[in-house]
Amino acid sequence: MFLKSIRWAAVVALPVAASLGGTSASAQGLKGINQFCIDEFGSGQQPRVPFETRVTNAVIDSATGEVITAATETHLTTAGGEAVHPEGDSFGPNPPNMIPTVYENVKSCRGNEIPNTLPSTPDNPYNLHDDPIVTPIDKTSPTDDLDWIMDQIEAMSESYGECRSKRGEQYCSEYPQDGSLGDMRELARHAVDIIEGNDLSGPLAGREYEGFPLLHYLGGLKEKAVDPVTKSVTVNQIWYDTHIESDTAYIDPEVVNDEEWTIKYNVKILNRGHEDFAPYTMIFDDPKELDLSDVGGPDLTQGGNATPRIPNVGFDQTFFPMEEGLMYTLNMKMPPARFWNLSYHWGWRNHPPRVQVTENVLVPIAGNRRNFAEIGVFGQNPRESEAAKLAAIEMIGDTAPAKRMWRMFRELADMDTNRPDSPSFAGQNGSAIQAQMAQIREAFYDWGNRNKLPTGYEMGEGYDMTVLFLNNTMYGQLKGHDGEAEVRMTDGVWDKRGDEVKIQLLNGDYYRHAYVLVDFGGLRGWENTFHNTLPVGGAGPLFTFGRNAFWIHVAGQGAIPVPPAVRPQQLSPTPLTSPLAEVIGSDQGNHHWTDSLYSAMGSTPDAMSDYVNTDDVGEHSLTVQFTYEPSRRLRMYQFDALHHDTAVWSVH
Repeated sequence: MFLKSIRWAAVVALPVAASLGGTSASAQGLKGINQFCIDEFGSGQQPRVPFETRVTNAVIDSATGEVITAATETHLTTAGGEAVHPEGDSFGPNPPNMIPTVYENVKSCRGNEIPNTLPSTPDNPYNLHDDPIVTPIDKTSPTDDLDWIMDQIEAMSESYGECRSKRGEQYCSEYPQDGSLGDMRELARHAVDIIEGNDLSGPLAGREYEGFPLLHYLGGLKEKAVDPVTKSVTVNQIWYDTHIESDTAYIDPEVVNDEEWTIKYNVKILNRGHEDFAPYTMIFDDPKELDLSDVGGPDLTQGGNATPRIPNVGFDQTFFPMEEGLMYTLNMKMPPARFWNLSYHWGWRNHPPRVQVTENVLVPIAGNRRNFAEIGVFGQNPRESEAAKLAAIEMIGDTAPAKRMWRMFRELADMDTNRPDSPSFAGQNGSAIQAQMAQIREAFYDWGNRNKLPTGYEMGEGYDMTVLFLNNTMYGQLKGHDGEAEVRMTDGVWDKRGDEVKIQLLNGDYYRHAYVLVDFGGLRGWENTFHNTLPVGGAGPLFTFGRNAFWIHVAGQGAIPVPPAVRPQQLSPTPLTSPLAEVIGSDQGNHHWTDSLYSAMGSTPDAMSDYVNTDDVGEHSLTVQFTYEPSRRLRMYQFDALHHDTAVWSVH
């Protein structure tokens, strides 16, 4: 699929020109252009700096330049090379990399205002959107319904005791309930529909989350175009637990390249989704103004043949409090789309991993539309047929918690009794069902916490952080962190320039991922434009990002490829597919299903406990040396360049 149709080297080894959308400028050239804009037009832009430097262990043919052996280790020194701000404590009362707040729109190179780039003012804390329309909704989440389904299946297969007397001796045994196989299979099918994002039926019909799968395989269908009449596009999202899921990951804004426009958000807050709405948009300089030959400068447009996209600033557009059981509909004002790179939707109360991104599909990667990799891996329309859907899901790693649940619920939905004449468990499969449910529960808890590596994965020795690409998203874990509290670096791990962070990159999916590290304000500065929203339930002054000058740390030499996992020749057995299931619940081999070898009560059978096979997971070792202090708001922003959407894991 993807790897056959797209030359991978052309994607990950992007030159600066491709990374910045076609400009031919070198990193030093960008610095010169920045100073030229300041000197010629007084635009007040933040300094641009050289790109990162890297050393890898790749083996290169000295004659041809071809890669003989791909790199497995990278040492990266971040962008900079010279001080932009003085050394100091970024987390103290006077951060040295904070810049003065200016209550004006951002300016382009030539000093022209870029509309809709001032998010908050002393007079109007919500400067870029109208008052939301608030509508009550059913707040039941996928977590709630999956938990209910598991409760039902566990109850109907739970054991009961029975004692018999024989020759004056009493013998007691445990047996599973005579539950209805049909009821159990129907419940399992409901679970599969939730995980796949199918239409829901029965007691689940009409759920607000219907159509938002737990498996992330629908990227090819998540593109929308701005309406040329209304100059608007509608984005629907659900927020619950640690999840933000959206029906839109890519927007085609071509009809508003030169006009202001709006994103109409319908944001549904389900159980445990209380949050502040904080879309963060990243903008470029004006590509129409970068033929500077009229004032003695360079022509970055190459005579009008290139569309230079040079980083300008990023900013949170609002911090609006949202409560559970409500849908918030609001219209966000956007600058003309030629400036727009993407919009992150960050949940700062539970971050990581509560984040989702919607990108400008017209900003290319290696000459391709932004969603080319999603389509290459998962297909244009995974809902076109059952075969297309299964082929797309097969690209997701089998160790992914959502896929583990999916596989085992499918087995339950297809299960048949061991006795053809019996419509119930009849003591035949209840024990195996209990064991299966113990494994599903384990996957369920893994799926609910992306701040801890899931079952089967462990941090490598000597690493400060492990980042795992899995289910087209990212899990992460910090050394010494419990995975429960907010993820923050402590114990002197990067709090001053010159510090190093060692990162283990793992890939459990069956296609390549591409690691990128971006700086949001630590290197080039950030400001605070937000005002007190605590009286109305917000958290603006506590979680403000204001505006910041962003910079890319893997631009000069492209994203860092993390090789795919090797697909096993056959899947590891589950309790229902294991040969042990044939004897559990019977007297074959002189075992009862309650014997310690097979019991799933309180723990999974030892013979099945390590069914998550991570032996052939892709891996890359990365050491990052930082040339500046972190920003107070966000230390490290990490994501997948080719499969963005929810594939983000950052630390504070």
